[in-house]
Amino acid sequence: MAHSSNHAAGCHILNFIGKILLILLIVNGLLIYTQYSQAEGGDVIGKDVESYSQDIEVINRPDALHIRHHFRGLSNVRREIVWPEKSINRSCYLADASTCNRLDENSTAFLEGDNDRQSISYDIPKTGTVKKTALFNAPFASLYDSSVVYTYFHMTDETGIGGLWVNGLEQVGEKEMTNINYALFRGSGEVNDLYWQKNNLPLFYAGDRLTVFGKGGDTKRLVEVDKALKAVDANHSAVVIDNSNPPVHSDRFIVSDNTDVVEVSDRLLTMAMYERYSIQPKEQLTAEVIASILGGKPVGSKKSREMYHMLTETISKEELGELRALLSDLSSREINATVLDELAGEVIGFKTTFFTRNNQGDAVGHPFLIEDPRKVSFEGKDFSDIQVILREGKTLYPAKKVLKLAGYKVSSNERSIYINNKIRKFRFPLNDFFYVYNEHRYDVVTMPFEILENDFYFEESWFKRLFLLSIEKTADTIEIRRISTLLEEEKDN
Repeated sequence: MAHSSNHAAGCHILNFIGKILLILLIVNGLLIYTQYSQAEGGDVIGKDVESYSQDIEVINRPDALHIRHHFRGLSNVRREIVWPEKSINRSCYLADASTCNRLDENSTAFLEGDNDRQSISYDIPKTGTVKKTALFNAPFASLYDSSVVYTYFHMTDETGIGGLWVNGLEQVGEKEMTNINYALFRGSGEVNDLYWQKNNLPLFYAGDRLTVFGKGGDTKRLVEVDKALKAVDANHSAVVIDNSNPPVHSDRFIVSDNTDVVEVSDRLLTMAMYERYSIQPKEQLTAEVIASILGGKPVGSKKSREMYHMLTETISKEELGELRALLSDLSSREINATVLDELAGEVIGFKTTFFTRNNQGDAVGHPFLIEDPRKVSFEGKDFSDIQVILREGKTLYPAKKVLKLAGYKVSSNERSIYINNKIRKFRFPLNDFFYVYNEHRYDVVTMPFEILENDFYFEESWFKRLFLLSIEKTADTIEIRRISTLLEEEKDN
């Protein structure tokens, strides 16, 4: 009887395993077919950037994550493999006779070849039994200097611990069996991190670019977030709202107890910019401003929001649209504050250093100024630190730098500006429409100067007339000279 019971149990186990294998084979077959029908034409990366699609199979066991990684759509050039730092048992995964024929003997690269599909396997060991949460940072292989177009992600848990697995991709299917759970994720872009928590929260919101797990609430604002993510062409992201676990901020998912939709939205939109472009961590301000421009609403820190408002108040809606289009065309390219200045300059037709100047400090210390791109020289000598400003139809010259060269001393207090040389003495009240020259008062209709960036900028006609300066312009230069110097030269001739 015992023998019959053991035999029956063995048959039951074999049938169980057979059903699992059959299910996985069917799912994988469907995925391989649909992957290329959907991913075809989905490569939005620039032609000079190598790209590929991938299938990642993760099997969670008590000792480690066992991973089978399939690269598809490879070009015929050599591709260096970036193995996860904590990975062990790195090897070929011989799915068939050709899946490793480009892998070099040291498993460091795929060599040149025509086979566009290659597979590897590796393990990510665990340091101990996971109980409440687990975060696996950068556990997946990648290819050096390449970009992932599309990812299919198969998560099989053989430990029976249950819970919630999150990687930022959209979960499109699942299958629960005795002691084995399977979930399928898919979406554009790569997967950088993997998270698990014991608390298996229900799906609260599922949109085009956003999935939220939690106990419920108002979905109206989540719809707005989803639309904003779609507007900036962000990859899919996931949010887990759970106040019982430590917060986690990854590239494509957030675990937080914060139900402030605006704050979560800003973080997701900013992370999307890091995914879409090559932006250095120190350029967070740049990422937030780009998210604001593409999303059409202020995003991020107080400073970023102020900069976006200042930008939209200075340039026209048409120019803002042109800037948005230029940014959309630069996906996957390196962008920093200097590049953003160049793009804005291309749109407005003049130079600006608005983003570069404000990429330091905590407050917005520099307004959006349009700068004349021509070199400024004073009596034949070039001065790169003298910048002429174009503002509301006026041409403005920085008084402190230019007038010092012309022999004047510039000082000020809370009420007035004082500009003097040996024989000419000026006082300009900061708020009244007159000035005093050599003890004589002269009323004015418009103020001769503006205060910008802690300097006094004088309008060109006032600048020439009051301080006896000659200004001559060519296509490349602005030449400033003292009229007294010109008269002396004429006298000498």
